[in-house]
Amino acid sequence: MSSKRLLFIPVSSPAGIGEYMRSLLLAQTLKAELADKVDVHFVLNKHSSYAEACPFETTLLNHSATKEREKVVQVIEKIKPDVVIFDCAGRAAHMKAAKNAGAKVVFISQHAKKRAKGLKLNRAGLIDFHWVVQPNYCIEPLSWLEKAKLALFPLASPANVGPFIVFATIEQKKQVLNNFKLESQGYFIVSAGSGGHVIEGSNCADVYFQAALKISQRTGLKGVVVFGSNYNKKLPKTDQLLCLSSQGNEDFLALLSEAKMAVLSAGDTLLQAIAVRTPVVACAISKDQLARLESCVKTQVVVRSELEVDAIVARVEQVINEPLYTKITQEYKYLEIKNSFDVVTEGVKALLFGSK
Repeated sequence: MSSKRLLFIPVSSPAGIGEYMRSLLLAQTLKAELADKVDVHFVLNKHSSYAEACPFETTLLNHSATKEREKVVQVIEKIKPDVVIFDCAGRAAHMKAAKNAGAKVVFISQHAKKRAKGLKLNRAGLIDFHWVVQPNYCIEPLSWLEKAKLALFPLASPANVGPFIVFATIEQKKQVLNNFKLESQGYFIVSAGSGGHVIEGSNCADVYFQAALKISQRTGLKGVVVFGSNYNKKLPKTDQLLCLSSQGNEDFLALLSEAKMAVLSAGDTLLQAIAVRTPVVACAISKDQLARLESCVKTQVVVRSELEVDAIVARVEQVINEPLYTKITQEYKYLEIKNSFDVVTEGVKALLFGSK
């Protein structure tokens, strides 16, 4: 039997990395299980730092896929995929080309604005599954207009399936702690996401690093700073902090789950921290993170901070001390933690090996 062809088209840019990492994790999971039964291909922005390092066959574009109408159509027509996964990316023309090639189409969204794109009338009949990789508390319900469109037109109904996470095993956690000479609950972790976000001329990762220095001085805890693969400067050297460029998904989850607390952006890593029940101080470092941060703060397990060194340090000192620290850990007991890993992986396998 010939191999099934699986095409990933995530949003990709020099700034963000979340959509690519989610697609890569899904691709690696499926390839590890299915081996030669599936061929994987990616379409990526050549200006993103991770494009050249993608371990799968890749077509490189000058821009993100959504801005490359004709080129992406040509790729789809050439590959003739069995399944195409658009992660927050893609145009109606791309989805139409996929259907014309005989493919099943998956659209993944992660906030209301992207979800709405999957409900545009020019997507009618073009999407087989629409998965929203957010917990229910983190995204507003469908509007009456969106519900009406679903009732009147053949649009795929968005399903809130939760964030896509592969948890680290106990053994992986032990190994990571040993590798970095860390003790469980004896350190804090800091990450500004991909490392490519710049606000008013300052790289957000640099702001987080400066905050980490002060946090370590004030608390006596070891700090782990993950700068991100899009960080384009030389990593600073200091005895106070462990500075890392980037980490694989499971290693990062291991570090995150064993940390006493985390200082994060309000991207995908925030939902990962909630999933592993780690207290968090978070800043919104892009416009699309504002609503997510607001929703997460309402769960009472996340504390918001302004993107300023002293503000972050002050919030961390609040969280790490009593009574707030115990209050946050208690709140986690009442919060529903939803993970889409099984839903998404099993769903894609069903599309690959079911009837077209």
